[in-house]
Amino acid sequence: MKRVFNLLAMGLILFFWFGVLVSLIAPLPGKLNGFLPVCGVIVALLHWLQASMIKAACKRYFAVTKAEFVTVLIFGVFGMVDIRQRLQEIVNAAQRGNLSDKP
Repeated sequence: MKRVFNLLAMGLILFFWFGVLVSLIAPLPGKLNGFLPVCGVIVALLHWLQASMIKAACKRYFAVTKAEFVTVLIFGVFGMVDIRQRLQEIVNAAQRGNLSDKP
């Protein structure tokens, strides 16, 4: 179920990016033509910041691939499924290691 909601959110984000691209090519009705490109730039900057922070934070444990970086750039938090899963595996392994050290 979680995967279905994630895919739905990714679809909505693709629709947003499609609207941003259309507003750059052809005029949209009303204030949408001026509003969407500005929102697109803001979202792109925030996603770039998010992807850069994730890449820096994960550097110690594993390398974030270019595909994962671009996925986070486009989809933001919804594109981080694989990265979150790998981080969770690292945390679980560390917890199992700590539990086995205790008598």
